[in-house]
Amino acid sequence: METLIVYINDSEYARNQLATMMTAGRPTKCVLVGCPPKLNRHISKWISGTARKKWQTQWADNTCSEITKSFNTNEHHFVHRVAFGPLSNVTKQLQGEFFGARVLDARRPKLAQIPEPLVEGQQAQPDLVARAMGVAATTAILALAAD
Repeated sequence: METLIVYINDSEYARNQLATMMTAGRPTKCVLVGCPPKLNRHISKWISGTARKKWQTQWADNTCSEITKSFNTNEHHFVHRVAFGPLSNVTKQLQGEFFGARVLDARRPKLAQIPEPLVEGQQAQPDLVARAMGVAATTAILALAAD
């Protein structure tokens, strides 16, 4: 049985990414690691740390259960986890628990944000769309300044 560690932040995007991996017909064990959205720094005035962790856990459970429903659970086994802290540390811990597991990044890319690396030593991949938009904006400003 193959084991996959899958990082997710959006159920629909992750479902589409996993659909190609799961059609092989082989039984797979998927460790779905929910990466909840970041709450802004001002939220700490209104909720406690335990309430924030409870919300993050609930968010991850809901997102993972949406993905689990769309696959045949007789053939595939799903385990749900929540990512607290740096993702490279979470990956290291999960690879120690699930020896020989492959890591799959099924997080939806966000515009103008560099995703956090999953494995220690991995280079953060820059967002090419954000770079292209930056070049276009700079070109437009220079064109306007030239007039």
